[in-house]
Amino acid sequence: MKDNALKTALIHMGLFLLTFLTTTLAGAEYRTGKGFLYNLEWADMPQGFPYALSFLAFLTVHEFGHYFTAVYYRVKTSLPYYIPFFIPGLLANIGTMGAVIRLKSIPKTTREFFDIGVAGPLAGFVVSFCLLAYGFMTLPNLQAYVVDIHPEYIEQFGGVPSEEQLVGFFEKRYAETDSIGGAMIVGSSLLFEWMKNTLPSDAAQVPPPYEIMHYPFLFVGFITLFFTALNLLPIGQLDGGHVTYGLFGRKGHSIISRLTVFALLFIGGTGFPDLKSAEIPDLIQNGVYLIFLTFVMSKLVRKDQPIFLLGLILGTLIAQIAIKWLVPTINGNFLWLLYSFMAVQFIGLDHPPAEREHKLSLSRQIMGWVAIVIFILCFTPVPVDIIGPIADQ
Repeated sequence: MKDNALKTALIHMGLFLLTFLTTTLAGAEYRTGKGFLYNLEWADMPQGFPYALSFLAFLTVHEFGHYFTAVYYRVKTSLPYYIPFFIPGLLANIGTMGAVIRLKSIPKTTREFFDIGVAGPLAGFVVSFCLLAYGFMTLPNLQAYVVDIHPEYIEQFGGVPSEEQLVGFFEKRYAETDSIGGAMIVGSSLLFEWMKNTLPSDAAQVPPPYEIMHYPFLFVGFITLFFTALNLLPIGQLDGGHVTYGLFGRKGHSIISRLTVFALLFIGGTGFPDLKSAEIPDLIQNGVYLIFLTFVMSKLVRKDQPIFLLGLILGTLIAQIAIKWLVPTINGNFLWLLYSFMAVQFIGLDHPPAEREHKLSLSRQIMGWVAIVIFILCFTPVPVDIIGPIADQ
C-alpha cells in the first residue's frame, strides 16, 4: 500500500516538474524571441520562469479549487495531474495542455456536483485577473522592450512596426523569394479588452496583438482566461456543464449543451464551405467539411428526426456560405471544429443524474450566474490568428 502511494506521489511530482520544464522552455522562447531548435541557449532559460510560474500558479489554484471542494464533500479524488506538452518548432507552443484531477467516486447531490464544478474556474479566474492587472499596470517602454527582442525591427521598420507594415514586409518577401512567413496574433476577449483599455497608465505602451506573446503576464493572463472559458463551456461534465446542470436541471442542461456544440460548430465552420472556387483541393475540403458537419449534427438530434437533421445541415451550410460571401476575409477556426468533435465523441453531451437532485440555494444560483458571466467575459472567438502570406497557405 505504501509502495503504491509513493509511486502515485512520484508520478504527480514528476509530471509537475516536467510541466515546469516545458512551460519554462515555452516561456523562454516567447520572452526572447529565440527558437529551441535554433538559437535558444541555457542562459536564456531563467527568462521563462515568470511565464512558467504564472501558468503553474493558475493551473494549481484551479485544480486545487476542485480538489479541496471534493475533499470537503468526502468525494474521493486524485491530486492534480499536470500535462506537459512541448513540440520544438511549433508556432503556438504554450508548454502544457493543462492539468486535471480524477474523481474516484461520484458526487451524490446536485449541490456537490455544482460546488466541485464551479470552484476550479472561480479560483483560477482570480489568478488570471491578477496576472493581467499586474501585466497591464507595469508595462515597460514598448519600443525598448520589443526592439530588444527584435533588433531587426530598427533596420526594417525604424521601430515596432504597425500591422500594415508587418503584413507588407511578409508579402514583399514572399513576392521576392517565394518564402512564406507570418506573425502570430493573440486574440482577445471582452474582459481582456476592458483591462487593456482601462488599466495602463500610458496607452502608448500597450503592445500590439502580434507582440503580446513576449509579455509573460499578459500572455499567460490571456491564455488562462481562454482556459477558464473552455472549462466553463456548458457541455457534458465540463465545469460549465456542472454549473448548468445545477441551475437548469438535466433537461435544461441537455438543451444548452447541444446548442453550445452547435454554436461552436457554426463559429468554427464559417469560412470552410466556399463555393467560389472549383479547384480540386477546395472541392475536397468542401466535401470533407460536409461529412464532418453531418457526423457532428447527427449527434445533436434524435435518430427519429431525419428531416429535422437534413434541414439543420442545409440551413447551417446556407448561412455559413452566405456569411463567407458577405465577408470574404472570414476563415474557419479548426479549434472549435475539433472541440465540437471532442464534445460529441469523447466528452459527451448529457450530465448524469445525481443520487439526490434538488434545487440550488439562492446563493449558489447567484454564483452560477456569476460563472456564466465570467464565461462570456473570457470567451475568445479567435484565440490565435496569423497575419501574412502563411495565413493563406
